[in-house]
Amino acid sequence: MVKVLRYALLVLAVCMFSRQSHASSGTEGASFLDIPIGAGPAALGSAYSAMASDAYAPVWNPGGLGLIDRNQFAAQHLSYLDSIHYEFASFVHPLGYGRSLGASIQYLGSGDIAGMDIINGNPTATGDFSSHYAAYSLAYGQKVGDKLSLGATGKVISAQISDVSANAYAFDLGSMYQLTKDLRLAGVLTNMGTKLTFIDQGDSLPLAFHLGAVYETKYHLTVAAEGVYRQTGLASFHTGLQWAPMDPISLRVGYKTDTLQGLSPLAGFTTGIGLNVWGFELSYAWLPLGDLGNTNYFSFLYKFGEAAGPKRNLVHYQAVKRTESIKDTEQSDSTQHLMELLDEGETTARARD
Repeated sequence: MVKVLRYALLVLAVCMFSRQSHASSGTEGASFLDIPIGAGPAALGSAYSAMASDAYAPVWNPGGLGLIDRNQFAAQHLSYLDSIHYEFASFVHPLGYGRSLGASIQYLGSGDIAGMDIINGNPTATGDFSSHYAAYSLAYGQKVGDKLSLGATGKVISAQISDVSANAYAFDLGSMYQLTKDLRLAGVLTNMGTKLTFIDQGDSLPLAFHLGAVYETKYHLTVAAEGVYRQTGLASFHTGLQWAPMDPISLRVGYKTDTLQGLSPLAGFTTGIGLNVWGFELSYAWLPLGDLGNTNYFSFLYKFGEAAGPKRNLVHYQAVKRTESIKDTEQSDSTQHLMELLDEGETTARARD
């Protein structure tokens, strides 16, 4: 009976964690995967699928890995509701020009939860217990042609409630397409996989399709928009603005409609700031959740190492150099022949004089 109570308490807690998504309706498991990763993406209203050409790509859009040209590392700490905390770390490494490998860890911990008797609500002899959800991801992406980039992420999802555990497996498919110099499109299918089963209750993962776009204006303003359609049939819209009034600073604001169920319109509002210093981007985001309280994101992104560039085609390069060498020789011979003719003409003219 105590285990059943603990399980019920944790389910209630997790539903509160993920109240900011429709997955909290209870028809899906591992709804922590819907909590946005990174202070920058969170501040932009989670409209990040078309912008994820950085260390957040393994989670947001593995297709963005084809656009990464150097090593990147990202980490996050999220102070969520009550004692709940959400941690994240990611590393991406270019394997060459236009292709990269990435790995990430997501961890949601509940802190200590008091064990209580189901009848009287008194503390149990076993005392407090804790719970967590985690996802371990490995991703790969590469460019296909000049404009298209494709990628995939495989992930292992684990959960533990006191002494009860569960596992699931999933993968994401992502794409990015550079339609014009300033406009990029993205499509991502997330969380396709097995059910997460506790005891005898199995729940599907939060499967969803994301269609996004980002447009960079000439006024240092970036506009992002994204539509999300979930397997539950519920759809939502995300949008965000990023303005960089000067190189080190980025001001961000966003809005998302999937946080509004049972909450005030303010719960869809997001905002934050980013500071770029010596290759680091330090970011903060603030997300209100109405009567549930506020959430505070802190994250950083670090880019390092030599940028990967396109490899020179040695065969083509040598052929071009030979052609240029022949042209130079022919031009030199032609110039020398012309000079000889001029010299002969000048000598003949002198002899006549």
